[in-house]
Amino acid sequence: MLYYYYDRIVSDEDAMSNTKVIDNLRRVEIFTGLLDEELLEVAELCTAVRVPAGKTIFKEGDGGDELYIIHDGNVRVMINTRAPDGTFAPSTINLLYSGQSFGEMILLNNATRSATVVAVDPTTLIVMHEPAFRQLCESNPRIGYVVIRNLAQDLAYKLRSSNLLLRGNIRWQQGELGKS
Repeated sequence: MLYYYYDRIVSDEDAMSNTKVIDNLRRVEIFTGLLDEELLEVAELCTAVRVPAGKTIFKEGDGGDELYIIHDGNVRVMINTRAPDGTFAPSTINLLYSGQSFGEMILLNNATRSATVVAVDPTTLIVMHEPAFRQLCESNPRIGYVVIRNLAQDLAYKLRSSNLLLRGNIRWQQGELGKS
């Protein structure tokens, strides 16, 4: 059977596939508020990647132009911090789960990666490249507005979390702050 679906004719199988894609993207925080037609436009830009547990997705300081969205599984976000003895070691600053994103700062500027991200469990990632996203935003500014607004909210949450973590660390190391 054929259906009229978003200005084109699709089969039962295609309609089910499109419905599944929309349902999956609708769970993603940065796409909250997008219409089904817009979610399909976003889906056309994305690819899926399966990452085994323990694999580093990218390292702090790496370049790249990808935004990653966790479809299933979870990842650990780490930064290199200095220990009291002066050595540097990775410190976990966040754990992210299905529906959350990372690498999103690449959509805002072309700076290097600010953290290292490692898959904790086998994880399926949805990957979107910045140049393709930028083109989509130019052709559909509403998508750009909604996604950037949601990214700003997500980044604000992550910044607050990092600030709380840092405050706890500063209090813990209170005696060291005055040393030269």
